[in-house]
Amino acid sequence: MVMKKIISIFIILFISTKAVIAVEKLKFKYHIDNNLAKEWVAEFNNIMNIVQEVLPINENTNSWVKRELNSMEPFNIYAWNRKKNPFKKFTMGKGSGVRSDSRGRWMQLDIKFSESNRSYSVIVHEYFHVYQIALSEDKFYDRDSAKWLGEGGAKVLQEIYSRQYYGKDMLKKDIQKRERWSIKKVTKEPHLFEKYATSPTKKGFDSNYTGSAFMVLALVNELEKNNISEQEAFELVFREIWVQRSKQPKGSQGWKDAFELSFGMSVEDFYQRLSKYKRKDLKKILPSKSLKIQDIFS
Repeated sequence: MVMKKIISIFIILFISTKAVIAVEKLKFKYHIDNNLAKEWVAEFNNIMNIVQEVLPINENTNSWVKRELNSMEPFNIYAWNRKKNPFKKFTMGKGSGVRSDSRGRWMQLDIKFSESNRSYSVIVHEYFHVYQIALSEDKFYDRDSAKWLGEGGAKVLQEIYSRQYYGKDMLKKDIQKRERWSIKKVTKEPHLFEKYATSPTKKGFDSNYTGSAFMVLALVNELEKNNISEQEAFELVFREIWVQRSKQPKGSQGWKDAFELSFGMSVEDFYQRLSKYKRKDLKKILPSKSLKIQDIFS
C-alpha cells in the first residue's frame, strides 16, 4: 500500500514537472517616452500581456523565432508622444509601424492622443505585424505577400479587440466613410491592393486600410460559405495563411500558392467573387458582435 502511494506521488510529480516546462518566448524590450500619460503606459502593458498570451511568439513557432532567440537581442518597442520623439536615433521617420534597417527590426508607436481609442488599438495592430512576420518567417512584406492581407488583417483584428475590450465599433464607422476608400477600386482593381505603392493610404483609396479591411472581411465571408465557422475562417486569415507562407519560396507566386493552400481557392477566384460585392454588403460581412480574439486563436 505504501509502495502504491509512493508510485502515485511520483507519477503526479512527473506529470506536474512536464506541465510546467517553460517555452522560451520572443523577448520584448520597452522604451517608453516619459511624456506619455501614465494611463496610456498602464494600458500598453495590459495590451501587451493580453496579445502575448493569446498570440504567442515562442521557440515552437518556427526557425525564424529560434534565430531571433539565439541572437540574445530583445525585440525593441519604442513609444513616444507625437509632439516630440526622444528615440530618433533608434527609429525611422514618423508614424507607427514595424521598421527595419541593418540593426534589425523594431516596433515604433507614434502616439497621437487626440485619437484616444486608436492610441490603444495601434498597439494590437503593430504587435500583430510582428506575429505575421514570425509565422511567415519574415516573408510578410511587400515583395513576398499581399499588402491587403497583411494590413487588412491587422486592421480587422485591432477593431475586434477594440470592440471586445472598449466597446468601440470603429471598423463599421471607418468602412462606412465613403471618402476613406473606393469600392470600385477594391472590386474592379483588387490587384492594386497587393502593393503599398499602388494602393496608397490616402483618402479615396485605402485610408486607414479600410479598403484592405473590406477585402479581408469579404474573404472571411466567402470561407464561411464553405461551411466553415466564423472563428475558423478568421483563424485561417489571421494565422494559417502566414504559416503556409513560411513554407513557400520568396516572391509573389509564393503568397498566391499559400493563399490557395490555406483557403481552397485561388487568388483570381477570390477576386472574381469580390467583384460582385457592393458597399451595402458591409452589414452582412462585419464580425459578429460576440466574437472575441480568444475564440479565434483558441
